Amino acid sequence: MHSFRSGVVVVALALLGLAPQEPANDAAMLQRAHQLAQPGEPHQRLAKLQGEWDVVVRTTPPGGAEQTDRGTVEGTTVLGGRYVSLDFKLHLRGGEVRGLQILGFDTLRQLYTASWRDDQSTWSIECTGAAAANSPDLLQFQGTLVDARDTTGRPFRLEIDLEVKDRVRVSIYDTHEGAQFLAQTQDWTRR
Repeated sequence: MHSFRSGVVVVALALLGLAPQEPANDAAMLQRAHQLAQPGEPHQRLAKLQGEWDVVVRTTPPGGAEQTDRGTVEGTTVLGGRYVSLDFKLHLRGGEVRGLQILGFDTLRQLYTASWRDDQSTWSIECTGAAAANSPDLLQFQGTLVDARDTTGRPFRLEIDLEVKDRVRVSIYDTHEGAQFLAQTQDWTRR
């Protein structure tokens, strides 16, 4: 099985143009690739999101009144614990929104990664980040938010607070007229 995985890594690296050119370097490269592919402490931190959650969503548009909605999230670890898949079912005033978010930790770049898709669009929203310096359970992401309002994108931030057992706090900061504002909070409670 190990040689099969090593072969898959070599093929994947070759497709990316990263395969070593000298056979003497293959063993060291394969060992390093194998080390980088192993889930670690950051992946265990993300695994806290496994399970079923009730969610309260508070959204505040610029200059508007806060709107409170509810929904659920089901978290599942996938691909050997390397990622967490979050299946959202949100009951917003405009109807139900289904979303899928994939969270991971890139051991090569030492960054958390997040990718979002939903049934209200055909594009993805990507961001990366790190744990806060003073709190490894506060994950801080930054990215570019592209949507129908702004097809060229604008800065946004995503914070996921895992500090309290069986609770999650998500904060989403959007940009309006050049200034960032807290656009949405999500309070998750484990079922």
